[in-house]
Amino acid sequence: MKFRNIGDVLLTSPMASALATLSDKPEVTFLVKKGTEEMLTGHPDIHSVLTLPEKKNGEKKIAFLLRQLAFIKTIRSQHFDISINTTEGDRGLILGWLSGAKRRIGYLKKQEKWWRKQLVTEPYTERQGKFHTVLRNLDLIRSLITPTDIQVSFHFTAQDKQAVIEKLKQAGWDGKQPLIHVHPVSRWFFKCWRDDYMAQTIDYLQNKLNYCVALTCAPDTREITKLTNIISQCQTSPLNLGGQLTLKQTGALSTLACCFFGVDSAPMHMAAAVNTPVIALFGPSGVFDWGPWPNGWMQMDENPYPAQNGIQQSGMHTTIQQIRECTPCGKDGCQGSKRSDCLETLSTETIKQILIKYHKTHRT
Repeated sequence: MKFRNIGDVLLTSPMASALATLSDKPEVTFLVKKGTEEMLTGHPDIHSVLTLPEKKNGEKKIAFLLRQLAFIKTIRSQHFDISINTTEGDRGLILGWLSGAKRRIGYLKKQEKWWRKQLVTEPYTERQGKFHTVLRNLDLIRSLITPTDIQVSFHFTAQDKQAVIEKLKQAGWDGKQPLIHVHPVSRWFFKCWRDDYMAQTIDYLQNKLNYCVALTCAPDTREITKLTNIISQCQTSPLNLGGQLTLKQTGALSTLACCFFGVDSAPMHMAAAVNTPVIALFGPSGVFDWGPWPNGWMQMDENPYPAQNGIQQSGMHTTIQQIRECTPCGKDGCQGSKRSDCLETLSTETIKQILIKYHKTHRT
């Protein structure tokens, strides 16, 4: 169970791959929030993906309660042997208990409420220190298996990929010029770079390095407005796919690109999951927690991004974060401003040097 955002859900996929290697070949079911299920559907090691019922507009409380009870009945009818709650909240612990599973694995604090203790048969205390979210998730199944060759994977159909190709060609791609997938927007604007700097970098990719830039953002009014402002400051004409792609199609776009460039976001994780090299900008978030996962990493007790901040490389991926005492702070901008100085003062020259290095390594 993972009741978080789409990127968080994707980073649980290695659990399914690891559990699939057990000799008894268990059927693995995930329970997630509605809207995040596409991160896991199509995964060959996942039997099914369930979504929590949500209250509909205008739905009466009693009707919603009856739907929830029916959902719990459906869960119990599947006779799960083990439940694993990957977050710290009450909802996952309660649903794990209601599922009827005899083994119930989940996080508990050292000083925990008595009733929460009754809901878990195998409690875990979250590991301290700098450990990637993927590794924290996998900690929960160590009593079952010790994973190796840790892979985050994202799956889509041939139809998804073809739909993206058609949209790219309609936008002006000739089908030959090397693509770079640029995702400059996050739902959290304090994770975003300056619009003018992003526009200058897009121009640099197209004018100086001769890439074709394909831009994406979510079908959200705020994100589309921000992307439109970035494009308005470009001297070149990048391909604008903002708000036009599904989550599956966004991942498919990354497979067509030779590189992903953008901010700390779910599409960054999706690009890494389809083994596209990632160059990502980080501000208040910890790279050691949320860096693009390097598929094939085999060390459960070592972080692929061990440093506090700075420029780090792991596998084919590069992360860029200013070296400051306060970075990462884990806050929503400086002093609650929803703007992050560590990102807004990150120079374009720093980014260009990283892009040149990538270009020389992969295009020459």
